[in-house]
Amino acid sequence: MDTPRHYPAARRSYGAIAAIIVMTLCGAVALCVAAAALNRNASQRQREQVREAVERAKHNSDAQARALGQRLELARQLAAMGPDAAAGYLDEELGRPVTSTVGAKAVLIVGPDGPLYGFTKNGRASSREMNALTEAVADIARPLPSVPLPRADASTTDIRSISGNLAIVSAARIASSGQPLDIVTFTYLDDPTVARLGRAYMLDGLVLLSPYRPVAVGWDQQLLQGIGRDTVGRLVWMPDRPGDVLTRYVLPAELVFGAIVLALFWGIARRALTSSTRAIFLERYDPVTGLVNRATFMTRLDQIAGSHPCQLLRLDIDDFSAINDAFGLPGGDDVIREFSKLLVKVFSADRCMIARLDGDEFAILVVGTGNIHSLGHKATQISVKKRKRGHPVMVATLSVGIAAAPEHGHTATDLMQNADIALGAAKAAGSAHHVIYDRALGHAFKSRKDLEAQMKQAIDDQGFELFYQPIVDLRSMRPAGVEALLRLKEGAATPAEFVPVIEKLGLMPQLGEWIIAQAFADSRKWLGLRTSINLSPLQLENPGLLEQIDFHRARYNVSPQSIGFEITEGILLADSDVVRSNLIGLRQRGYTLALDDFGTGYSSLSYLSEFDIQRLKLDKSFVSGGRTQSERSAALVQGVIDICHRLGIQVVAEGIETAEEAEILQGWSCDYAQGYYFGRPAPVWATRRNIVTLKQQASSLVELGVHELRLVVV
Repeated sequence: MDTPRHYPAARRSYGAIAAIIVMTLCGAVALCVAAAALNRNASQRQREQVREAVERAKHNSDAQARALGQRLELARQLAAMGPDAAAGYLDEELGRPVTSTVGAKAVLIVGPDGPLYGFTKNGRASSREMNALTEAVADIARPLPSVPLPRADASTTDIRSISGNLAIVSAARIASSGQPLDIVTFTYLDDPTVARLGRAYMLDGLVLLSPYRPVAVGWDQQLLQGIGRDTVGRLVWMPDRPGDVLTRYVLPAELVFGAIVLALFWGIARRALTSSTRAIFLERYDPVTGLVNRATFMTRLDQIAGSHPCQLLRLDIDDFSAINDAFGLPGGDDVIREFSKLLVKVFSADRCMIARLDGDEFAILVVGTGNIHSLGHKATQISVKKRKRGHPVMVATLSVGIAAAPEHGHTATDLMQNADIALGAAKAAGSAHHVIYDRALGHAFKSRKDLEAQMKQAIDDQGFELFYQPIVDLRSMRPAGVEALLRLKEGAATPAEFVPVIEKLGLMPQLGEWIIAQAFADSRKWLGLRTSINLSPLQLENPGLLEQIDFHRARYNVSPQSIGFEITEGILLADSDVVRSNLIGLRQRGYTLALDDFGTGYSSLSYLSEFDIQRLKLDKSFVSGGRTQSERSAALVQGVIDICHRLGIQVVAEGIETAEEAEILQGWSCDYAQGYYFGRPAPVWATRRNIVTLKQQASSLVELGVHELRLVVV
């Protein structure tokens, strides 16, 4: 058996100290790297912002020049009036509007022979100012008549030095049918403009420098380049350094914290060591027994099952709930611990792993081949005795299911499932049994699962129907009622097989209500006869049963006197408040109550006086198979009939298969009979025909004056 691994204290301490030092240094390095990365990313982001701001300014200038070039009236006024006469018009329509926007600007109209009009922030430009501006942009704005007219949206934008000041220059052709003209806009990058840019992007100390002036250490820059990639200036600023917060404040705190942790380690090392060891232990082992847990066992089983022969035992403590009820949960844990010790002791000679899977379930993995029966025998011989003062000794035993690889599977999942199937068969056989998995068990398990699936589907698809069997009055030989019996529309499963499955799945309340509703509806097809409906224990334990019955009675307008409910004595044995309330409610509403299958259980006659029962149904085991010929059986049946009659209870004998049995029961004054002699269970249409036949035969006997029974099987 595996046990937890323990490490020397010194080795753990040195390792922890080294780990703290390494973690502290690594943390410091990580903070420095993170700080550098933050600074680098921030600087890159700001450079990108400045570059985008410059490109946006160039784009806006270019768009403005092209928009102005589309104004045909400018060229028309110049052509019609001449430059001097049109100057006043151009001042109002072009010069002042352009230069009044944000930033120091100028505008210039250039023809093939030179400038025709200019306007700066200070007003209309002089000839000298226009010539200076024209000279600065001569390569991009000097339209020639011989040059074809470019596209209407053609323009050129560049950054130029204008009389020592940088400006964004945009030139565009003025749309005109006359001489070619260019319009040029100048946006100066002066100090106010740069300051506004710095405030907008939160750039600390943003200034414009010439391309030859050195940049201070630690400052970032963005080069301003013209069309020919020549640097005409630089925007410089003090970059944002968010990472400095890490190196200035966080890094010292981290180093101090690491030193404190290292200093305090020796004081808390033992407790931390204990917690760590406990966590590792709980991850792999069961805390109650010290055995490996399910996860560890399944991992090992999966490794072994596919490559080595092995045998898997699943063990379960028999009737463990009784132990918990008698001794409480602590007492139950004591029994589990005792079993774990005994399992280790008994199987210590085998090459095995023992685990506690869950609750009161254990598992043993034996590697290799061997006598598989001997393993089961060894396990079932183990027992634990538990005594409680004033109570008898309780002896706990084990049930065992066994599967082997490769015979019963090659994976952990297959082996665990097959061993669990074998364990279920062992527990069904009684305490201290072991069962080895085989194909028959697997088929039976699959059949149960298939039946469960079939029942779920039948509930959803209304796959059930009701058959009815006649109940005959032995005095008149006329049909007195029918019993509703549940059947599957498709499939060979009998009620004895599928009803327990439905109850296990918790579907009986739903199915039971359908039976009541269908039987109420069918009862209208044979008026004058009583329809008997079986109620399961789960239905009688339902507080809403009476409401269901009331609803369907009103729905189908059925008289309670035409309905009877049959119950088993097992539900009377429980005698809960809900059951008693439901039984009383049924009688108060006028329904007949019948005690079904009398003689198959406890058969206590006290039920007949304690509960308001109107009918008692003798189980067929009292009369079938020639038992009516036995003196003891005859005396018993006659005694029950006599007691019931004295109590005002009618008696129905079940399982009548011959005329002789019917005659004998008639002679014993039995009230009613039911069985194959009078008719087998049949669908509604066949039941109606059977009832008619029984009535006709009974009438024929009366007309002939025949007193002996001569009915034929329906």
